[in-house]
Amino acid sequence: MRRRWLDGLIVASVAAAATLARADLDAPPRGDGAGYAVLARSLAEGRGYRAIDHPDAPRHAHFPPGYPALLAAVWSLTGVSFRAARVASIACNVAATVVAWRWFRSTYPRGPALALGLALAVNWAWDRAGGGIQSEPLFHLLGWLAVLMAASRRPRGLLLGATLGAAVLTRQAGIALAAAVMAELAWRGDRRALARLAVALAVVVAPWLAWSKSVAGDDPTRTQAGLLARALGDLPATLPRQALFHMERIPDQLTAPVVEVATVFGRSAATRRVALVWAAAVSGVVLAGWLATLRGRRRRLAGLVGLSTLAVLLVWPYTEAGRFLIPLIPALLVGAAEGLARLGRRRASALLLAAALPYAGYTLATAGRRARADRDPDLDAACTWLRTAPRPGPVLTRHPGEVFLRSGRRALEVATSERPGDADADPDAVAATIDRYSIAYLLIESDPYVNAAPSPLERFVRERPESVREATASGRVRVYEVEDGLPPSRGKTDAEGVR
Repeated sequence: MRRRWLDGLIVASVAAAATLARADLDAPPRGDGAGYAVLARSLAEGRGYRAIDHPDAPRHAHFPPGYPALLAAVWSLTGVSFRAARVASIACNVAATVVAWRWFRSTYPRGPALALGLALAVNWAWDRAGGGIQSEPLFHLLGWLAVLMAASRRPRGLLLGATLGAAVLTRQAGIALAAAVMAELAWRGDRRALARLAVALAVVVAPWLAWSKSVAGDDPTRTQAGLLARALGDLPATLPRQALFHMERIPDQLTAPVVEVATVFGRSAATRRVALVWAAAVSGVVLAGWLATLRGRRRRLAGLVGLSTLAVLLVWPYTEAGRFLIPLIPALLVGAAEGLARLGRRRASALLLAAALPYAGYTLATAGRRARADRDPDLDAACTWLRTAPRPGPVLTRHPGEVFLRSGRRALEVATSERPGDADADPDAVAATIDRYSIAYLLIESDPYVNAAPSPLERFVRERPESVREATASGRVRVYEVEDGLPPSRGKTDAEGVR
């Protein structure tokens, strides 16, 4: 018992130190994190589950409410504080790491379990997500707590179902985790626990499903389920593209983003080919390990969780640069350990820990420099200017949540091809949006991230220069003021409306 406590303390201490060292505690949220923060503010202010950054403050049904609810609870105690939000994430991530280690310990002897726990504690992707204002840390904790509960000999079905329901309400991909746990209980023949799980899961998730249906109305793409249904129509093209992407990213989650650098940033065709061969080999080992776990009860959940989650990722049209694989890292570690063991590697767990350490050490040594590089002073400067700009009115931009949180101005975006099935808004559509919402400014970020789609706002400025004037610029961020008396949309008439 004393050794178990000591091992748990070691894993927790390493996870806390590694996650804290990588975190930029005072950095504002970006991307989806800004969306979560906006929803959390709405809840904390008693305004319901609404996108209060939008001029209309519409009800929201894209992100499930689990993580915004946690943020709202934290901010009800601390006030709106990005530092408090990140500390809460770190606490969740450390707890999730310990829970995953306990699951390793339930299936492996002490030494291999500790090695896998430490490999997870220092994992660069797991720790980077663990200090962010994102839903991953809470999802990691709930998801792997459910796996640990399901691995017990007599799982409590109601509590297990409620935990899985909370995981689904944190990230809707948790439905794959729920399916894996239900398959495990069915495989064991534990019908009572399975029935209780199903009841509790339905009770927890049903209100969100009803809310989503109500909010979606005639536009199902306002929900993730609606986006998935639309994407399934292009499944023949989606499957091979997603399979290749995730094959490339699986090795990176375990060691370092080597394949990503070689395939996305590399200029040498030979280097890309070598990286693809490496990715195929490592992914093959992991898949073989998952399939091997299905033959025995002790580690079967690792294979079920991995295979069910991967099945969802293959049909989901987004990739988020590999972010969706991060919650799967504990299962990836088990799959890799089992696959290596079948190749004759006797100390597979220690090998995985050794493979994770070099890049973990590098990221820790360069954490300060990376944090400074990830900051966005150009956007900060533009939003500071908007905060005191003389003209009232909303902002049209690619990332409205970030602009709202930094400037206090309502903001919105126009359609872009980044959403599967959508086409970029043309200048007429942009002009119509400006007219409808009385837009005061356009904020345009050039190349906000690698391989970003061209902004339809840049096209609008290029093709309608008479409609705007540059108000301020900072590096790659420019702010344009919309001219009074904006010309009507070309192709728009009083009789026809917007085409």
